[in-house]
Amino acid sequence: CPSWTRQDSQQSSPPHVSGNSDSASAQSPSSSSGEAQSRTDRIVFKLFGKEPNQFPIFVRKQILDWLAHSPTEIESYIRPGCIVLTIYLRLSDSIWEELCSDLSSSLARLFNISNDAFWATGWLYTRVQHRIAFSFDGQVVADAPIPDGCNIFSRIVSVKPIAVAISEQAQFQIRGTNLYRPTTRVLCALEGQYLHQEFSQETVQEVDDPQDIEEIESFTFSCRVPSALGRGFIEVEEHGFSSSSFPFIVAEKDVCYEIRKLEGILELTETDQDTSREDRRIDTRRQALGFINEIGWLLHRSHLRSRLGHQDPNEAFSFERYKWIIEYSLEHDWCAVVKKLLDIFLEGAVGSGDHPSMKVALLELSLVHRAVRRNSRPLVELLLGYVPVRISKKIGDEDPLVSDENHQNFLFRPDAAGPAGLTPLHIAAGRDGSEDVLDALTDDPGKIGIEAWKKARDSTGSTPEDYARLRGHFSYIHLVQKKINKRSMTGSVVLDIPDGLTNITKQSTATGLEIERQVPQFIGRNCKVCVDCKVAAYGGGRRSLVYRPAMLSMVAIAAVCVCVALLFKSLPEVVCVFEPFRWETLEYGSS
Repeated sequence: CPSWTRQDSQQSSPPHVSGNSDSASAQSPSSSSGEAQSRTDRIVFKLFGKEPNQFPIFVRKQILDWLAHSPTEIESYIRPGCIVLTIYLRLSDSIWEELCSDLSSSLARLFNISNDAFWATGWLYTRVQHRIAFSFDGQVVADAPIPDGCNIFSRIVSVKPIAVAISEQAQFQIRGTNLYRPTTRVLCALEGQYLHQEFSQETVQEVDDPQDIEEIESFTFSCRVPSALGRGFIEVEEHGFSSSSFPFIVAEKDVCYEIRKLEGILELTETDQDTSREDRRIDTRRQALGFINEIGWLLHRSHLRSRLGHQDPNEAFSFERYKWIIEYSLEHDWCAVVKKLLDIFLEGAVGSGDHPSMKVALLELSLVHRAVRRNSRPLVELLLGYVPVRISKKIGDEDPLVSDENHQNFLFRPDAAGPAGLTPLHIAAGRDGSEDVLDALTDDPGKIGIEAWKKARDSTGSTPEDYARLRGHFSYIHLVQKKINKRSMTGSVVLDIPDGLTNITKQSTATGLEIERQVPQFIGRNCKVCVDCKVAAYGGGRRSLVYRPAMLSMVAIAAVCVCVALLFKSLPEVVCVFEPFRWETLEYGSS
């Protein structure tokens, strides 16, 4: 049994967080084309002979000054003993490259910036990606890269599950290399503290030639997840020096269920011989891990905001990064994740970017248009029926209708105009195989879709019905028309009848011997009151069917006559047991 399974990993640390949290040692793509390519990684410091109470009050400010205030996100964890300070950062690729290419100069800047002797006294171990350095009393004595293909350090290949529910007992399966050395230790970090772990069954995947191929080992452990949204890390260290890490998400059950669909992508280990296919697979994995990192930062920011309220010192989450996260979720048809992202946005954790208001920023994402293009009925139904749970005061002040307490104002409409005036109805009407999506668009809770089918016009003046007719989608037209007909037959019409017309009608009421039956009619906007008054005044016909007794008798007699005529028109066929009587067969004489 490895030594780390016997060690107490419950090393609680003060939550030295001050921003957000993003993950691990893998790249995460830039969340927008407008900002520099960025990724999340970590810097690990091990300070020998230091105690947690010796930390400077403004250690976060010192780190930010050292990095020229370039981190867009920062989160740190402290473990006592020989203090290990792990700082997860989101930096641009250029900053990471600068740190790694000349770590000695970077550390010298840190020593010069600090006004105290905390960093410049004693031994300090530093690791940035694949480069390590040792310094003593403010002087770097060793700075070297870790050779490619080096099998010295432990490495995490994958973690399952990558998303766990709040306040549950989570069981993780870790796969990696060199995990069973006596000097190896695995830790689980979440929201500023290290969780207590219970280790269970261990397995090792054997290979034919361990010298040529890294042996993939796996084991499981469980830990209790606190009630906190965010993103945690599974860390592995060797000889007390941090070696590798992997992120995981903490959220609601339905959100975790959808995010866990990325596990198959993140678990890829075998190399494809096809270079182009292998490149696509690597890029897909990078995008998936980038999504875990980015949504982790967002969830962490949302958790801080809900906990600290207006005292939260952090700026709002970047709208461009939020846009990348929600677009990635839409591409995977994740309804629960999209709903969670919308809730976070309306709670005020995300900025509006260059848009004049939060609502405009949200609507310009054209989420319903994107869902229709993906032909995803569940997403369309989610968006059209979405009602905010909580609204930030800023959004409520910008648009009081959004914060309507009766929740009758839906944010997303099927007739929302996009580029060139195209609505989701136009897009669905012009695409093949969109019956389900069109059915959802015309079944929206606000009852807007049916009205817009023949009224919403694009920049050329064409309606969705015109699009369907031009593309030969007559089944779409019949589908919507059937709904229109059903709606008109079940609708109620209230008429305001003038007094004059009422008096004229009273004068022409049926007598005691008359039976009067009114015929229901649907009257449009032009009720033709004047014409009706004129007809009634000059003895014109009434809009009812009047039946007199004589008329009823005549109709009855005529019906009987018709039946008798039909009966005698054709010879009746008489079927009997005995032979028919004929005079020719009559015999004479006595019997």
